Amino acid sequence: MQQKDFILREIEKISTLLRYLIGKLIPSNSVENYEETIELINRELVENSGFNINEILEFSIKDFDKVLIQNKGYSFENIELLADLLFTLGNDQSQSKNNYLKKTLQLYEYINEKSKTYSFERISKIEEIKELLI
Repeated sequence: MQQKDFILREIEKISTLLRYLIGKLIPSNSVENYEETIELINRELVENSGFNINEILEFSIKDFDKVLIQNKGYSFENIELLADLLFTLGNDQSQSKNNYLKKTLQLYEYINEKSKTYSFERISKIEEIKELLI
């Protein structure tokens, strides 16, 4: 029972962190604010999950599977929040926008494949990303 409680707390902790980081990203208007926000996001991700944005962008889906097994805080909901975070970053980043969008698409498709829930919102996000990548 204690193991289950620990895993649930970890899932909630990662969920709260990702929601906070997405909220932190949205108001950054200037380049300086954006740079500071990226530093904050990387610091928080490293502290709470052991990897940063650049490492996430380099993960293949097979690598991400291994990361999920090791880090019990990542539920499908949290992976979707991570994809939302990458999508938001990708829209604000002109240079590496495609890298962010491709990884976001991979994560959404990963959730569709592995999860037993169907989400119209997720399907809509996938279609939007595919249009942006064209």
